[in-house]
Amino acid sequence: MKRKMTKLAITLVMAISLLLSPAMALAENTDSQKLDYLALGDSLAAGRTPFGQHDKGYTDFIAGQLNKMNKLASFEKRFAVSGYTTSDILHDIQTNVEKEDSAGQTLAIKDAIQNAEMITLDAGANDVLQQIQFNETTGEAVFDQQALVAALNGVKENLVTILTEIKSLNPSADIYIMGYYNPLPYLPQQTQSQLLPLLTILNSTISGAGQAFSVKFVPTADAMASAVAQNPGDYLPNPKDIHPSEAGYLVLANEFWKTINVKNKIQFTDEIQDWAKDEVNFLVEKGIINGFENGKFGADEPIKRLHSAIMLDRAIVYNEQPAANPGYIDVIDTSDGYSIVAKLTEQGIFAGDNQYFYPNQSLTRAQMAKILVTAFHLQGSAAHSFTDVNTTHWASDYISILSDKKIINGYADGSFKPDQSITRAEFSVMLSRVINKSFIE
Repeated sequence: MKRKMTKLAITLVMAISLLLSPAMALAENTDSQKLDYLALGDSLAAGRTPFGQHDKGYTDFIAGQLNKMNKLASFEKRFAVSGYTTSDILHDIQTNVEKEDSAGQTLAIKDAIQNAEMITLDAGANDVLQQIQFNETTGEAVFDQQALVAALNGVKENLVTILTEIKSLNPSADIYIMGYYNPLPYLPQQTQSQLLPLLTILNSTISGAGQAFSVKFVPTADAMASAVAQNPGDYLPNPKDIHPSEAGYLVLANEFWKTINVKNKIQFTDEIQDWAKDEVNFLVEKGIINGFENGKFGADEPIKRLHSAIMLDRAIVYNEQPAANPGYIDVIDTSDGYSIVAKLTEQGIFAGDNQYFYPNQSLTRAQMAKILVTAFHLQGSAAHSFTDVNTTHWASDYISILSDKKIINGYADGSFKPDQSITRAEFSVMLSRVINKSFIE
């Protein structure tokens, strides 16, 4: 009985401290509006499944992430239709097509465009696929070269006209246009050698069409190829269908999320060093950093484990299914950040220690390496030159990968200091470098 009472007392004390601790909650000290989000495009935007149904596509996961971060005013995807080509989308805009939602409410596409602060678009793949036939016996791709070139030219012309129409209706909308991935990895290598160059040309065409309009191009080919290489069935489970699973749609959503800017504005009351200022501002604008309730960022303070989890949860799109209770004694289902800790534990990013998560404990530099590599599925060389991290150190491989990716540099004396706490500014710099490769030195 004495042991049970002691454990219960510890649990209650920790739970109360979590609820009362002002450092556990990051401030919502932002000067930013919520976004009306419009999704235009084909079956990927509409959320077609690999088995002919419709469910959540990448657009739904983007909307869910915005909503989780309290940045979503509305989400509209009724104008995204399976099978749509660039000609179909252009026709809908030029004729100002009206469509009903599930509640029977009618909306015209031009009104939806004018209302949106953020628009995503995927179009062009169906234009090209219509020109290709596959030999059922050999899997070889058969197409007429001239017809294919004409289709690609049509994609560019239609996209330019679509973007012109959108910008004339709403000059200030942020537009994100998707590059396509290889949807047919199961076909023979000979066929792959035919299709992959076409995919590169299609994506170059799409990217080029958006350049004059300051449209943000979102590449997805490399990320999906990397995921599919691990296990094709997890991401493109139907060899006879081009549509991804939920996991595949999350890959697409996360490629968009790396680019999307929710335009947060925060004026911190304390100073941020010049070496970290750009990276911190980058994370602020993306809604990943909000700072403390007292208006400070606390650049030199060690970042707490819970706060690093909150930042990662804002930086990565996950499905909305609640994670199983990880069984931590010090983060219970009524604790601040419980659902985030549970989700990141489920994903293998955090592991805790002997049923404790230690939310208020400072994150070490070694722990930082582990969670960033795991969260973003980073791969790289398993070699480094830090003098204080030998190959038997539990975080050696994680540290090596970050070093190989030039995310970390170490100290002038050649050390890494794996057991030293990492500050909020330092963690922000590392996270920014992972998300935005332009920050990598």
